[in-house]
Amino acid sequence: MKKNIFKSVRLYSLFIAASALSTSCEKELAKPTIDPKPLAYVAVHNFALLAGTTSQVFVENSQLALGGSNVALAVGGSLLGNYIGVNPGQVTVGLRTATGTSNYASRTVTVAPTSNTSFFAYDTLTTGGTAKLLVLSNDMRPADTATSNIRFLHFSPNAGPVNVVLTRTLNQFGLAASGTITLSNVPYIGSSATPNEAALSAFTKIPAGTYSVSVLSSTTPVLSIAALTLRETKNYSIVARGFASSRPSIPAGQTLGASLLLHNP
Repeated sequence: MKKNIFKSVRLYSLFIAASALSTSCEKELAKPTIDPKPLAYVAVHNFALLAGTTSQVFVENSQLALGGSNVALAVGGSLLGNYIGVNPGQVTVGLRTATGTSNYASRTVTVAPTSNTSFFAYDTLTTGGTAKLLVLSNDMRPADTATSNIRFLHFSPNAGPVNVVLTRTLNQFGLAASGTITLSNVPYIGSSATPNEAALSAFTKIPAGTYSVSVLSSTTPVLSIAALTLRETKNYSIVARGFASSRPSIPAGQTLGASLLLHNP
């Protein structure tokens, strides 16, 4: 009888120990956490003219700083790294001159989680100290194999409507290739009081490779790019910016030129 009682006590003790161990393990397991709310992403590009040499960037009325230094965007400059994360919902982006205390261009828009949106400051700074801000959506899906996606943004205020001719010289492997793409009668974006931002956001699929680019006013070349390489599966904006030579006085660094912006690194 004593032997049976002893066994029962041992079994009961083992049961209590196992229960305690189970309870202890349960307490030590971390509770699952709710995933943080996905961010939206915005990029800022400065093509505003006569605004000085650099511009300050403000997001939600706070000056943007990266790496401990305030951001200063030169004319034709973009944020390093392309995008910054913001909370989804309404977001306000503004630009100020290097010494300005108020925005010369500002927009408040609604951005969705995980979306990618570009803000483009453009036009000539008015005597009242204002310019314009274009807001475009960026499709981050890769272009098809052997292709690139492009859109052409005309920000030169005195160039008038232009024709853009892209002549392919090399394919995506660097081998000789041919083909011509023409964009006809592209207007200055600022010529419309309310640019169609949905239409301007759209990309056009073209073969990937290297192109020479000619921008013509009617049939007169106003801008030439000897070699523009568009990588396979990437989405780009080709930007015409600055003053055409017909302007009597052009500030340094603001002559007509081109910028290539990559939207899906």
